[in-house]
Amino acid sequence: MFLDEATITVKGGNGGNGCVSWRREKYIPMGGPDGGDGGNGGGVYIQADANTDTLSLYRSVKRFEAEKGGFGQGQNKHGRNGNDLLLVVPPGTLVKEGDTVIADLTENGEEVLVVGGGRGGYGNAHFKSSTRQRPDFAEQGEPGASKAITLELKLVADVGIVGYPSVGKSTLISVVSSAKPKIGDYPFTTLVPNLGVVDVDDRSFVMCDVPGLIEKASEGKGLGHQFLKHIERCAIILHLLDVSREDLVADYKAIRKELEAYSEILAHKKELVMLSKIDLLPDGPDQVIANLNAAGIPVRGGISAAAHIGTNELLKILLPLVLMHKEEIAESIDPDEPVVLTPHIDDDRMGSYSIAVDDDGTVRVAGKRIEQLTIMTNFNAEGGVMRFKDVLKKIGLDRAIARSRATDETPVYIGEKRIDDFL
Repeated sequence: MFLDEATITVKGGNGGNGCVSWRREKYIPMGGPDGGDGGNGGGVYIQADANTDTLSLYRSVKRFEAEKGGFGQGQNKHGRNGNDLLLVVPPGTLVKEGDTVIADLTENGEEVLVVGGGRGGYGNAHFKSSTRQRPDFAEQGEPGASKAITLELKLVADVGIVGYPSVGKSTLISVVSSAKPKIGDYPFTTLVPNLGVVDVDDRSFVMCDVPGLIEKASEGKGLGHQFLKHIERCAIILHLLDVSREDLVADYKAIRKELEAYSEILAHKKELVMLSKIDLLPDGPDQVIANLNAAGIPVRGGISAAAHIGTNELLKILLPLVLMHKEEIAESIDPDEPVVLTPHIDDDRMGSYSIAVDDDGTVRVAGKRIEQLTIMTNFNAEGGVMRFKDVLKKIGLDRAIARSRATDETPVYIGEKRIDDFL
């Protein structure tokens, strides 16, 4: 089954808990803490893989989680780090969170880290110091990040074929390439886009046929609207006009209207207009071409894919246009200033936080590092609570909270954790 859009939830693996352990060896009566740290959770990566051509893997499975980190152990043994999870998608896949594009994976092997795993908690050996010689606590593992993302496939092709249903798009791609689309003599035969590699004079390019467009396709009518986005990445639009239809001028204008209504990209895309099924014209296509040119439609010539008329000439017209487009792209890229996709990086300082007060007086503290500390603190251990209070005092958050609270009973949250019982 072809699937060109999927929404899934991805979650990094949770970090493993740190260990509370004490050194116990014969003849060493004063053994100290030796609890090891927990392992880090795995991250979730998405990679473009040329061996994958649809998103059907994500049709039934909607949640993906990387491996959790192992728990720390005694004798300072570090927990095992969780394995990363690699999800594969076809080249040409957009990875989005809401309306924000996280990555545009166009080349085979490109990948992006979507969510990271949680940090493993420190064991009690980590907290030993001159003033804290017997720490009886360890950190809990940090939960892995989670987010809902949308995968949107835009086929990567050089030439996109458009036109009304049954104008000969699938027949053409089956004749000029090794693609074998299902073909029949009725509307909406093509239910999915078909890609074919075309060889011309020791060069090659990729051609894509798109399900037939009809009026109001850009508004969701018919089948073609589901695939208009695939044409956006094509270098050239090959617009076929079926000579067996009654009004070619109206057909051309209707399809152009749908392309322009869908996006600015399609409105300004290079276009090559050709007649299709010219074997049905007993007097040849010249007069039809002349009439269309007079009406302002730039028809370049005619073909009959079924009769193998004009297809080789068409490919020789398309090849230099495709090569020119590729040269323009290559020239627009500055090799000394590569475009790098950089994720948003939050401030990692413990003292970087914000305080807000709800209408009911509830105090809410937000900040990446302080929320991480709160999540990973074991509030069932007295030493863990003391360390938590020490950190709040060191960064001045205890005083800031006190100034924001109306009374000692006012609820206080750091992230999702209520902490006023530990102030």
